Amino acid sequence: FHDEFTYSALCHISLNSAPFLHRPRSQYPASPHSPPPFLDFLCFLFLSPLPLVRRPSSFVRHLFLSSVCLFFFCKLFMEALSGYGSDDSNVAGSDNNNNASNSDDNLPVDTATIVRMSAAPQPSIFVQSRLQSSSSEVLSSTALTVVNNSNPTATSSRSNKSLYKSKHTYQTLGPSAPASSTYYKQADWSDKNIGFSGVQVTGTAFDEAAFRHGYDSHNASGRDASATLEAVKRGEAMPSRPKVMDKSFAAASGGEGEDGAGRPAKKRKKRKHDYSKDATAMLTSEEDDRGIWGPASKAEKDLQEDSVTDLARGELKEYQIQERADLAKKAAAKKSREEGADDETNFDRMVERKMAHLLPPRLAADAEPGPATTTFHGAAEYDYQGRPWTDPPAGVRPSDDHTCYIPKKCVHTLNNVSKKGVQCVKFSPGTGHLLLTAGLDGALKVWRVEDKKLMRVYLGHTAAVRDVCWNNDGSKFVSCSFDRYIRLWDTFTGECLKVYTTRRVPYCVRFYPRDDKFFVVGQSDNKAVTFDSETGSVTQEYNHHLAAVNSVTFVEGGRKMVTTSDDKKMLVWEWDIGVPIKTIAEPDMHSMPAVTTHPKVGFMACQSLDNAIKVYASEGRFQENRKKKFTGHQVAGFACEMTFSPSGKFLASGDGNGRLYFWDWNTGRSYARFNAHQRGPTMGCQWSPVDPSLVVTCGWDGSVKFWSNTIVKKK
Repeated sequence: FHDEFTYSALCHISLNSAPFLHRPRSQYPASPHSPPPFLDFLCFLFLSPLPLVRRPSSFVRHLFLSSVCLFFFCKLFMEALSGYGSDDSNVAGSDNNNNASNSDDNLPVDTATIVRMSAAPQPSIFVQSRLQSSSSEVLSSTALTVVNNSNPTATSSRSNKSLYKSKHTYQTLGPSAPASSTYYKQADWSDKNIGFSGVQVTGTAFDEAAFRHGYDSHNASGRDASATLEAVKRGEAMPSRPKVMDKSFAAASGGEGEDGAGRPAKKRKKRKHDYSKDATAMLTSEEDDRGIWGPASKAEKDLQEDSVTDLARGELKEYQIQERADLAKKAAAKKSREEGADDETNFDRMVERKMAHLLPPRLAADAEPGPATTTFHGAAEYDYQGRPWTDPPAGVRPSDDHTCYIPKKCVHTLNNVSKKGVQCVKFSPGTGHLLLTAGLDGALKVWRVEDKKLMRVYLGHTAAVRDVCWNNDGSKFVSCSFDRYIRLWDTFTGECLKVYTTRRVPYCVRFYPRDDKFFVVGQSDNKAVTFDSETGSVTQEYNHHLAAVNSVTFVEGGRKMVTTSDDKKMLVWEWDIGVPIKTIAEPDMHSMPAVTTHPKVGFMACQSLDNAIKVYASEGRFQENRKKKFTGHQVAGFACEMTFSPSGKFLASGDGNGRLYFWDWNTGRSYARFNAHQRGPTMGCQWSPVDPSLVVTCGWDGSVKFWSNTIVKKK
């Protein structure tokens, strides 16, 4: 079958044989002179290979295949049509006899038409031969009564399609007993085809089974079954078909939109409703109590009574009168405060309108800082040589070139340093012989590290101290508190030298390393400001953050400054220039509330709130060093401080669960972990600048702990 001509021949065979095999007999031309369709197929089958003569091999192959196909086709055709012509001839003969016997009825019917109508469409020619013998008797005895409205004049050349659509139709009334001189229609009640044949039946006895079949079909169509049965018994015509029909009767009678005679049904005109009469009747009716003109219902009356307040009725009770008096007093007090408030107070309210519920109370317009007091707890402020108690002990020298070790245990604990907790600890610069602690109760304390003894207490803050910072030589320190004040203290005398405020909450404070006359404060109003400690004025503002500033760190010897904020950004500034030179903001960045610089190399460690310590360059382009990352601790939600060893080999940090961690700077490996504080986080952590293994921690449990490693020297 690889030859295209052979393939075309088989296609021609299938196309010509399919209509012959599946087309019903009634659709063939009734004229005996018109050749049957299979002759066209034979002519085409033998004439189609004429163009193939030039190719003998193709012609022989085509002729062989055509002969084989023709042989099987003729065999199949003869088996299928065996007895088909004899049945048609018998039917035609009976029709002729019936027409001859009923000539006195004046109902001339063409014989060819009767023969053509008698051959109803069959489902398939192959099934016809099997069902013919069994169904011929039933079909001959089953009838539907037909009334001939007109004399159909059909010719032999008219097709079956035109016969069905002819205007000469028959009205089907229903089943009845067969009688002589009456025309009937045989019905093929298949789902797809409904055909009729005008077969004249005479002398046929009443068949109970056939009548029951028609009776059941008639009942399924929707007619009155009892009336039909009575009419049949009396030999009368069937009652007319109802208007509501099933799909089979509707299709036979011309559709649901037609009456029994095939005429189109008349549509009733839709009557328009006059709504104006209804409105007029509603307005003029005196008995109608519905609508908005009717009297009020009980629910409406109760609603009207409830809408009247007790004050309008004059029936106020004692507790209502007292409550109204209290509200009036509060309103008067608020009005007086607003009238007496100055522009600065109103400005404070506007700035903190979004964060006021997270911040301490605002300062009043005429608020003044409270008095500062101090208490000395040492034996004497001067020793026998006249040196003040703030001087370092003999033999202690600043040194950062020594080998450091990780501490192994807690060697001393200072209990009850603060009743509410300790926020941060700071060693004195250079020698580290003094330790400054800041408590959440507002108290500042200085301890002597040599004998762990309290030397002086500084009182003045009325709220928790957030951060502290020594100046360059340790003679002064500055503290910032949640009471919105910043205080400058003298370390030796304990005197509060100056009080500063911007009416905002200070979060961090750092002295300028090149000139401790200035210090920078990070505030809650998204700004970092520079104060002149002598005059108390603000010399510069750094206003580019979108949230509170958490840390201020000086790099490159004080030439530049790095600030971090809750807006998850890091800004780099030139000193005393209010425009940032670099903004570091990445999608994966978190807030970094604590930052510390490496003592040897140009890096800084940032405590990120995603439980990791990230490393950034503290010079040049300030890029993140992704190769160095310290993890393992939990610091989310806490601004836990970090510290480097003086040699820069180790990094230590507290966490939110009260533990203390140590990492190796070069490898990032976690070397040690201690349970430092029990109730709350380990907030502060400082490495001594001279002792190679001394680390001090503080927490919200109110204690300060000293961690060290005892070194045994070899003899």
